[in-house]
Amino acid sequence: MVEASLLWERGVVYKALSLSFYTPSDADAQRELSEYLTLLLDVRALPIDRDTIRFFAESWRRAWTLPRDELLREYTRLFVNDYPELKCPPFETYWRDGKRTIYGSGYSSLLEIYRQASLESSPEVRLPLEHVALELELMYYLVVSSADNAGFLCLQEKLFKNHIGRWAEPYAQCLESSASLDNYRASAKLLRELYRVERGLFDSTSFCV
Repeated sequence: MVEASLLWERGVVYKALSLSFYTPSDADAQRELSEYLTLLLDVRALPIDRDTIRFFAESWRRAWTLPRDELLREYTRLFVNDYPELKCPPFETYWRDGKRTIYGSGYSSLLEIYRQASLESSPEVRLPLEHVALELELMYYLVVSSADNAGFLCLQEKLFKNHIGRWAEPYAQCLESSASLDNYRASAKLLRELYRVERGLFDSTSFCV
């Protein structure tokens, strides 16, 4: 089993990262991210680099002092549309299959995880279920719910090994090298650091027995 403090702190990191990949025009997501930055700075039990956490919190707080149009331009350039091609497509299929499409080879198994978690339809967000923000949000839900449902630990393992773990590192590398604003570079660094911690957890223990 995973200690309650580790479950909580893993959930905080996943939620903060998920929110950082929503559009800056989503005021609710930005407000919630602001709240999670405070929780993130209180993470102590999780073996995650503290400097990376501080850089994430500081960079996002600085970003909110910029004109919103500047944030929107950067978000669009990285995640929505850019010439001659989109910098860092925020979809699992691109990083898993190398195709500029969605709903690729891993989509059916991802849908099965959503189904087993009783989350068969997208949250009130018009994004594909394989969008990086929603996969991170799904892991957050599984983490915070696993205290009451031990079966969700196995779903976490499947989600990480078969999905998030397939795209997290190359996606972080793309984002860190392509971003021109520190807030998205900070998201990339935190994503890479979380990948390291989670890989250690799921490589050392199997929850699917």
